[in-house]
Formats: sequence, structure tokens, C-alpha cells
Amino acid sequence: MVILSSARVLHDGDSCGEFIIMQTSWKFVSLLALLTSGIFGEARALSLEEAMNRAEAAPEVVAARAGEAASQALLRAAGQLPDPRLVLSVDDLAIEGDTRYRLRDSKRMIGLMQDIPAAKKREAERQQAEAGLAADGRMREFTRLAARQEAALAWIQLYFLTQKQSLLEKSAAELRLRQRAATAALAGGDGADDALESLLDQQMQDDAFDMLNRDLRQARARLKRVVQMESLEATGDLPAWLKHPATPESAFDAAAGLSVSQARVGMAEAELAMARADRDSDWAVELGVGQDAMGNAMMMAKVNFSLPVFAGSRQNPRIAAARKKLEQSEAEHQTRRAEFQRQCEEWRAEEAALTLRLQRLNQETLPLLTRKIALAEAAFSGGRGSAAALILAREKHLNTRIQAIDLEAERAAVRANLHFLFAERVTK
Repeated sequence: MVILSSARVLHDGDSCGEFIIMQTSWKFVSLLALLTSGIFGEARALSLEEAMNRAEAAPEVVAARAGEAASQALLRAAGQLPDPRLVLSVDDLAIEGDTRYRLRDSKRMIGLMQDIPAAKKREAERQQAEAGLAADGRMREFTRLAARQEAALAWIQLYFLTQKQSLLEKSAAELRLRQRAATAALAGGDGADDALESLLDQQMQDDAFDMLNRDLRQARARLKRVVQMESLEATGDLPAWLKHPATPESAFDAAAGLSVSQARVGMAEAELAMARADRDSDWAVELGVGQDAMGNAMMMAKVNFSLPVFAGSRQNPRIAAARKKLEQSEAEHQTRRAEFQRQCEEWRAEEAALTLRLQRLNQETLPLLTRKIALAEAAFSGGRGSAAALILAREKHLNTRIQAIDLEAERAAVRANLHFLFAERVTK
């Protein structure tokens, strides 16, 4: 191998060169040990699908399911008649004279009274319960998809960071070879420019490892929060929906976020229906049996009605307020829809730009750099080129591949966002 030969040639440097290598490589060694050691414990490998499925048991999803179950239970009671009331009455009870407080000398009655709200009110109550259940159901689905999306984005970040780590380690090995070449050149009487340049590149590479270590920790922390597991690693291949861009649909209201705001419109409509139903009269019926003071059996029947005769100061203001809330909910839904479209268009534009950059990088830049490495190897083998030039060409090729991984990670994240906008929709 050419590189191994150059490493043997560049091995004999003076003590000054060896000091440069020791000074610049200690931090890399410590960082590499940190990244590759068991600091995270025994890693549990998860595929993307497994991570998203486990995210459905996240605490916020469990809470949303409980909210929907509560609304489902309330729906059964909505629109039902209120409980009847037991009525006990004593009439014509004397409080003076010889028969005062004597119950047998009074009229005694026992009966039942049933309040019967207006039919429109009971229908409006059912409408409110159904609207609340629909809103909670769509919020549960939105929360579930949000947890799956968070798990997917964290997994994608961890997946590409692992690939980036591998290339950074290869780049670090190339840099160490270049430092040895600079040391050998310095021992041979050449200038110190190459040695100083390798020192600067080492500092930049140390920064890159620091950032990588931070990003790995953050990605694992994000993934841990939603999947409720320790020491995670991303494994498996990318699914088909991450390799191809999502196709936007014309029915934006099918998306989970818009379904939630649409459900709020339904709740506002139910509130308006209830406010209007308050103008109808409620009534109640009471039936009872008893005895009078002479011991004769009696029967009683009563019917009463509410009289909403002051609608101008009572019901009408509530109707006007409910109507304004409905207008507010409809305007908020339209605002959310416009924001949804804007976000979609921005992500589509970002996905297209990243795809073009990756195409240029993979189809033009990387082939040129591969050709440059071949030319540098040929020049070095023929004695016309330096080992430093060959190593630098290999480093640039690796750094460009790292750049491509960063772009692929960005594009995968954008495609994941588009996927959760369109592909995984809430069921109406």
C-alpha cells in the first residue's frame, strides 16, 4: 500500500517532530476513547420502525388516550334526563293550639319530580359531547404522530451521526499521517508551514469531535425520552419513504394538525347550538300521593315551565359570544391551514435544494476528488509527488464524504417532516 510505505518513510523524524505529534494527538485519542468506550453502557440497537412504535407508549400519548377515554365515557351521559327528585311535603301543619305540630292532623304527601330540559338542549348537549370526543380523538392522534415524528427525527440524527463518526475517525488517521509527513519534511530542512498547517487542522478536527460527541448525546437523549430506553443505537436501513420525497395532497385537512383545529371549529359550533337552545323552555312534572287531615287519600300532579322572557339580557348575549367564538375558531383554522401550506412549501423547497447539492456532490465533486487521489498516488509512486499531497487529497475526499452525510441527514429529516404531514394522516 502506498500509504503504508509513506508511513514507514516518514517514521524517522527528529525529536521536535515527535513532540508536535504528541502535542496534537492527545486530545483526539481521549475523545476517540470517549466515543468508542462503554460510557453509554451496553447499547440497545433499534430500527426506525421499532423506535416509532415504542414512541406510541410515550407519557404524552398515554395522557392523550386517557383524555379520549374520558370523553368517550361522558358521551354516554350526554343528553340524558337529569335524575328524578323525591319530594316529601307537609301542608296545613298547625303551629298553635292543642293540635300544633301534630302531623296526623295535616296533609302529608310523597312524590317524584322529573325535570325535562328542552329537546334542543339535550341535542346540543349530545353535540357538545360528540365534538369534545372528536377533538380529543384527533388530539390523541396528533400527539401519537408527534411522538412518532420525534422518535424518527432523533433516530435519523443518530443514524447519520454514527456514519459521520466512522468517517471522522478515518480522517483523523489521515491527519496523523500528514503530521508525520510534515515532521519528516521539517527534519529534512523544509519549512515549518506544513507542520503549522497540520496543527491548525488538528484543532479543527478536535472541534469536530467535540461537536460530534455533543450531537450524539443530544440525539440519544431525544430518542430516550420518547422510547423510554437507555443506551440506544440506530440500526437497520432507511425505509422507502425516506428515500423518496412525499407527494403533497390537495386535501390538507386530512393532516393531523389541521384536523385538530377543524375539531375546535366543531366544538365552537356545538357551543353556539347550546346557547341558542337556552331560548327554549324547560319543564318539569311532579306526581305525588298522600293523605289529608281526615285520612282521605289524595293525589297531586304539577307541571311547571321556565319562561325565558328576558332573552335580550340573558340568552342573546351568550349567543352573540358563542357566534364570535365560532368565527375565531374558523379564522384560527384558516390561519393554521395557511401556515401548514407555507411550511409544506418551504420543506419541499429545502428538500429539492438538498437533493441538487447531493447530486452535485456525488456525481461531480466526489468523482473529481477520487481522480485527484489517483493522480496523487501515481505522482508519488513515480517520485514526482509528495506524500503530503497524497494524504491531503485523501483527507479532502473524506471531508467531502462527511459533508455529504450531513446533507443526507438534513434531507432525511425534511422528508420525515413531509411524511408526517401527508403520509400518516389522522383517521376522520
